[in-house]
Formats: sequence, C-alpha cells, structure tokens
Amino acid sequence: MSENASAIFGQPDDGGPFRGDFRFSPVERVITGPGSVTGLADEMDAAGASRALIITGRTLATKTDLVDRLRSLLGTRCAGVFAESVQHVSRTSVLAATEQARGLGIDAVISFGGGSANDTAKAVAMALAHDVRSTDDLHALRMVPRAGGGLVGQVSERKFIPLIAIPTTLSAGEFTAFTGISDPDRQCKDAFGDPQMRARTVILDAELTQATPDWLWGSTGLRAVDHCVETVCSTEHLPFGDALALGALEMLATALPRSVDDPADLVARSACQQAAMMSIFSFGLIPFGMSHGIGLPLGARCDVPHGACSAIVLPEVMDYNRPANAHRQRLIAQSLGVDTGGMSDDAAAAAAAQFLRDFAVRLGIRNRLSDYGVKESDLPGVATSAFDALTNKTNPVPVGDADAIVDLLRRVL
Repeated sequence: MSENASAIFGQPDDGGPFRGDFRFSPVERVITGPGSVTGLADEMDAAGASRALIITGRTLATKTDLVDRLRSLLGTRCAGVFAESVQHVSRTSVLAATEQARGLGIDAVISFGGGSANDTAKAVAMALAHDVRSTDDLHALRMVPRAGGGLVGQVSERKFIPLIAIPTTLSAGEFTAFTGISDPDRQCKDAFGDPQMRARTVILDAELTQATPDWLWGSTGLRAVDHCVETVCSTEHLPFGDALALGALEMLATALPRSVDDPADLVARSACQQAAMMSIFSFGLIPFGMSHGIGLPLGARCDVPHGACSAIVLPEVMDYNRPANAHRQRLIAQSLGVDTGGMSDDAAAAAAAQFLRDFAVRLGIRNRLSDYGVKESDLPGVATSAFDALTNKTNPVPVGDADAIVDLLRRVL
C-alpha cells in the first residue's frame, strides 16, 4: 500500500472505527463537456417544464451574448430573465426575483453564472414553494441550531419547481441542497436548506466558462481547494471524502493554472469543473472547519468574495491547525505536487500552506484582506460572528475565543 493510501485508509484520529451518517440526495443528472448546453431544452422537457426564468448576473447579461444564446436554445420555454443576482445574495434581490417568477407563472428556474446566481435560484424555488412575500416570511425559513448540534430548517410539503444549474465558476454550490442569504441589518448570512433545493440537472459546459474573468475563475477554484482541504482535515474525515478531495486537489493543482493562462484550453477547464464537483460531494456528510466559518462573515459583513476569503484565510487556518493534524496536511501537500520526501509531517504541512499562498499569487488573486476594503476595525465583528459558526465547533484545534480569530485575521490584513 502506498504512503498516501496507508494514511487515507488508516484509523480515524481517535484510533477507533470509522463512523458516519451518509444521507445522499444526489443531483439527478450531471451533463458534462464542451457544447453540452445544447441539450438545455431537452432537460426542460424531461423535467416536464415549459416556462423557465433564467437567473443570472448583470455582467453575463450585458457584456456577453451567452444569455441570449440560452434564450435561443429555450425558445418559447424561456419566460424571462432576472439579471440582478448579487454577490452574497441579498434578501431584497431574492424577493425581487421571486416576485418576477410569480408574475411570470414559471414552472422551472435556470441558474446561469456563479454561486450568487445559483443561490438566488435555489432561494426562489424555496420562496415560491413557501409563498414567501416579505423579508419576515423569508426570515422564518432560515436554518437554526438544533439540540445536539447542526442546523435545522423548515422542509416544504409542497413540491419545489425544478432547478437546472449552468455554472460558469468553480465554487460548486450547485451540488448542494443549501443556499445562503445575507441580511445587511444583522450583518450576517443565514443558511437555508431543503433536500428539494438541490439542482435537478447540472450542465458543466466548459465553453461557457471562457467569458468568466480570470480572477473569478481562479478564486472560485481556490474555493474548491478550500472544500478539499477542510474535508481531508476534518475531525470527522472518512476515506470516501479523502479519495474525492485528494483527487480533486491533484487535478486543480495542474489544471487551474493552465486554464487561467489559456482560457481556450477546454481540456483544463473541463478538468477544473470535474474537480469542483468532486470537492463538494462530501458536503453535509463531513463537517468543514474554521476557514469556512470565517469566510461567511467576511462575505456578509465586508463583501469579500468567497474565493478571495479562501485564498487568504485557508493557509492561515492550516498553520493554526498544524499541531493537531500535520499528518493529514501531509496528504494535502502530496496531492498538490509538493515533494515531501525527507520531510517531517510538520514540515510537509507547512509546505502545503505555503504552496497555497504562492498558488493564489500565481493565479493573480489579491492576497491581503485590506485589498478588499477590510479594515482593522472590522476584525472584532467578523471574529465574533465566525466564532459562533458551527464549523468552528469541528475545527481540529479548538478555537478558544474570538480573539484567536482576530489574531489570525490580523496576520493577513
């Protein structure tokens, strides 16, 4: 057995047997390959739908002809376009999209773009099922902590309209049954979840990603890296998650820079899409750690893009956790292509974190929080919100208080 395989299939950190609760509610269909979007109308027909609202962002709608291409493919099946999805998904944008959808009498929703478009589309499907008409209605559906840990939300007895997701970035939220919606008044991002929220069909067409700005493609690729790292380093890691996450890391380490250097390299871009799908497949089965816990309030309070949060914060979290899981981080280093021969676990873990710092620079991602407008005065509020995040409860090194998070953030300010 190889060094990697021995580490992956060895016992859990506590020395006991593997334990887990696997509840799969997979996407029904994933269509991959350049040009695969041409099957969009067929997917509408297969879903029994005839009137779809395309949810996208302003850039794709006004600076490319891609939305017009989707409309052409759909023909009369396209009831309209909502092109006002916003970063971190505001309550007002969700309500506006829901009202448009209700007025059009749609029976399907199509997300086209990055995570914001997809999360907005999920929220619209949820809002229609629950007849949401106000921020109070929406607030009542948010997931709340439950006794014994985790979150619980309101599951609809009404059937959701089907969602077809066409992502143009790599954050991979289209494969989950959750969405996040920001509340500017409370300066937080609430989670909403329902098994029906997951896309019915995901179309991974690399050709459509060529219009994605390099910084956005690269930074969402680092978001996928973050999913992988925190899956492998989770206190509840499992071989199932390790195999997918480590394989995805190996793909991203080579394909992501290639795809940024040459957006026309559809082989590399397709590989990145596959890796992103692999990175998120354990979501909901294996809990993440502090990097994801910090990323949510950084986005909600300071409007930092999720990918940038991962690029900046993840290496610092890896350093923070190294005393507890250097042997796990060694696997990360090896999958990223670091030659760990002759290195101790601690040295290999340090090399993995440094690789990711250099990787972000290589991809052209700004790597200081101040580059995104974050100020010293913002850190205590971000840290307090992050400290309360459930993902911090499963961080490999316990987070004693919010001050520890302030110290970590200050190092990358």
